[in-house]
Amino acid sequence: MAGLIITLYRILGNILIWPAVLILGRHPNFRSTILQRLSIKLPSIPAGSEVLWVHAASVGEVKAVEGLIKTIKAGRPELFVCLSSVTVTGRDVALRISEIDMVFPFPFDLAWVMRRYLLRVQPRVLMIVETELWPNMILAAERAGIPVVFVNARMTSRSYHRYEKIRFVIREVLKKVSVFAIAQRDGQRYCGLGAKSVEVLGNLKLDTVGEVDSKKRMSLKKGLGIENTKVFIAGSIREGEESDVLEAIAYAASRTPGLYSIVAPRHTKMLAVLKDMADHKGLKWGLRSAMPAGIDVLFIDTFGELFDLYGVSDVAFVGGSLKDLGGQNILEPISWGIPTIHGPSMDNFSWALEIVQGLTVQIENAVELGPAVTEILMHKDKYDRLAREAQAALYSRRGVVERYIEALRRFM
Repeated sequence: MAGLIITLYRILGNILIWPAVLILGRHPNFRSTILQRLSIKLPSIPAGSEVLWVHAASVGEVKAVEGLIKTIKAGRPELFVCLSSVTVTGRDVALRISEIDMVFPFPFDLAWVMRRYLLRVQPRVLMIVETELWPNMILAAERAGIPVVFVNARMTSRSYHRYEKIRFVIREVLKKVSVFAIAQRDGQRYCGLGAKSVEVLGNLKLDTVGEVDSKKRMSLKKGLGIENTKVFIAGSIREGEESDVLEAIAYAASRTPGLYSIVAPRHTKMLAVLKDMADHKGLKWGLRSAMPAGIDVLFIDTFGELFDLYGVSDVAFVGGSLKDLGGQNILEPISWGIPTIHGPSMDNFSWALEIVQGLTVQIENAVELGPAVTEILMHKDKYDRLAREAQAALYSRRGVVERYIEALRRFM
């Protein structure tokens, strides 16, 4: 039955690809790359090269695997590293990593396309980052005798339940791959789908969580004029959480005189809604880019500052967790030793919760956010101790790249 479904997938792919390329050719991610994706134009690999092919879907996956690639290349400088990515932003980031020798768009997952690419590239190993289950790519590599390794492998509950519906097919795809998972739960889900070789090595992102700089923290506090002020930050707020966060700020501010709040939306398009809601609640707000005096709430409309801004706070809330959105990275405020609050939706970051289990403050709904902020500010010593324990737990789990290097030796 699995063989029949895979055959149908290949037949449909060969039929649908031609109208699809007419549409996709206008999309920024696919523009000017169609011939490459169809294997009509193939990459030129230096003769005699020992090749590592890394596939990373987009920017997040490229950044996650960057440290591993650099370490591999440092130990094996003669290795020719190719990286494929679906998105133009992923390819742009990869092009800036000097240890990557060649970047090309990810080929369409058609059996004949993948055969042609594997014959041309002839990788020693095919390394797939996170959750890219492309049947033709994996099965073509298997037939060619090329080891397929999933690194930083993750599997959300949503993805697992989707794949579970066709487990008999996925089992055929995964039966010979090696899976290096980020956490126990992810490893168990891959096993549940039929992967036979699964190891839990941790998340490569643990080694890339920013290093804290106490001097930078003090400089930023001084620049914001909050050296002697209690500060609450709500970071990576997602759409639908704006009102919840501002209600919590109003609640906490009414019980914490002089409270200064920072709100960093995940997307700047949310600023219009935030400003309008703040006006209705009577909150004095300003934008980071303008920095007006005499405000209670600072909205972040700049890029690349969130990690450092966590460091100036006394308590942090990490968004994407009050709605069913899977959460955001709680380890950023934790790396500063900041008491950290999050909601119940953390499926995308369950690996992070495994590391700091019981050392964060989980709330079950938006109504609890304001009281949680107030509680932490009123009992700062207690929660600072908890945060330091979380920080120590995080630091104790670093060294993930070295574990991956050791596990990859048998393939390299």
